[in-house]
Amino acid sequence: MKNNINSNNKEKGFTLLEVLIALLILGIGILGIAALQFQALRFNHDAYLRTQISITAAEIIDQIRLNDPNAAAYVGNFTLPGAPGACDLTIPSNAANDLACWRTRLSQVLPGGSQANITSAVTGNGTEYTVNMIWTDRESQQRTISYTFLP
Repeated sequence: MKNNINSNNKEKGFTLLEVLIALLILGIGILGIAALQFQALRFNHDAYLRTQISITAAEIIDQIRLNDPNAAAYVGNFTLPGAPGACDLTIPSNAANDLACWRTRLSQVLPGGSQANITSAVTGNGTEYTVNMIWTDRESQQRTISYTFLP
């Protein structure tokens, strides 16, 4: 029998080192995608909080405008959680009930330790009211959003 040994025979396939390098690159890519997904989740929660804050601020602003003659009764500082009081949605608008309903809603959407303040200031155009919402985000930074309006 004749043995044909060809010295020009090229190896075919992958070496173990090439496979390990490919797996390393794939692993780094998957970790990058996971980090992006985590950041998207965090930013989505922050956007959700800001949306809820805008909605609840608009609710109390509408209630103050609806009860314009008694607008000064809405001024105050509210820390959450707190005893919101009894909320009855069937009665006409009055400051005590409106604030109780608003505080109940705030305690449902904002993290504990958040604050909501309603202040007033007399200007040349009349009495301006400001709704301040203060909360602590996931990075332990205090955030504030303010809405100023004339009733």
